[in-house]
Amino acid sequence: MKNEIRPLCLSFWTPPLIRPQSILIGKMVSEWISQGINPVIITYKVCDGWNIDAPIYKIPQYKINKYLSKFFLIRVLLRYYYFQKLFKQAKKVIKRHNINIIFSFSNPQDSNILGMMLKKKLEIKFISHFSDPWIDNPYKFFNGLSKIITLKREKDIIQNSDQIIFTNDQAKKLVMKKYPNNYLDKARVIPHCYDLKDYPVINKQNKNKFIFSYIGAFYKKRNPEVLFKVLKNILNKNIKKKIELQLIGTTNDYAGYSLGKINELLIKYKIKNIVQIIPPVSYQKSLAFMKNSDCLIVIDANFANSPFLPSKLIDYAGSKTPIVAISPKDSPTAQFLVNLGYQSFSYEQINDLTKYLSSLINEDIQFNINDNYLQKFDVKNTTIQLINQFKKVLNL
Repeated sequence: MKNEIRPLCLSFWTPPLIRPQSILIGKMVSEWISQGINPVIITYKVCDGWNIDAPIYKIPQYKINKYLSKFFLIRVLLRYYYFQKLFKQAKKVIKRHNINIIFSFSNPQDSNILGMMLKKKLEIKFISHFSDPWIDNPYKFFNGLSKIITLKREKDIIQNSDQIIFTNDQAKKLVMKKYPNNYLDKARVIPHCYDLKDYPVINKQNKNKFIFSYIGAFYKKRNPEVLFKVLKNILNKNIKKKIELQLIGTTNDYAGYSLGKINELLIKYKIKNIVQIIPPVSYQKSLAFMKNSDCLIVIDANFANSPFLPSKLIDYAGSKTPIVAISPKDSPTAQFLVNLGYQSFSYEQINDLTKYLSSLINEDIQFNINDNYLQKFDVKNTTIQLINQFKKVLNL
């Protein structure tokens, strides 16, 4: 028992719920178990039915009604009591299973907050994970007291973490530039992962069409308008094959980008007849769509110095289907694709992207994929990296 790694995994979104965080932790925990690490998991009550060989404990989500949410002091007090309740539950789990290290997997950042509380009050080892930046997230806006409180919470997490995991260098630099060098020494990059055994064997159908696929949600700042504009340009060219764009799971409850808005853009760019909108599917079915496509599309928001490396992009890469991205220059997405052997185009390169996709449809492009680079993102290898961090923190 003395030299064992006995982690408590705070991942508030888990399978079978279909969200990026739950899909990621599903791959990760399965591989932990394969490599001899037996975690205990704390997750939200709504995440019910995960078939995994590990103890799972359920907690409530934080909720507040619209009336009370108008009062700042009440919001602060209710959040305080919520975390006190979570702390008491987690403390019992830690004692019951003789836990010796906490791994908190955000988002939501509530998991990192709870991990930090357990570290401070129980003096247990703590590794925090930032899939996305928090106070520095360009998708979010903080001001006034909200900004002060959020910055204080992030600082507490960074200060109390024994190790801090980011998914790419740009996210690490963005978050850690606010902190002293001794904090930076604790920061590590372990990227998102794919699992080869998850992908089905597919004999590609629809040989008479060239299938583009986009899988996942759209947001106000990450929407399909540039892609639709490019597809309209392609339709005006003389191409050898018919094309179809599949939008899979692009409308859902948490993203806030409506089906109506997508249809408005399809009509605006006169491409509605080549687009198939498919409701959200299971993770396994999404992998089948990837394998059955001819080209997978990634769209990042047009942020300068983007800190995002989408987990979906790594799943795309594992499928071995060609990928093209619309992403800011030198973003983590663009760097990943170039290193792998694919292409990324900025929002200003519409004409270049139009020519590239036309050549791709006409089979005028050959790819030379860097398999050695791709293997770095295999869940077996990313898990080895994480387990090494567990061992380092525990002095094993």
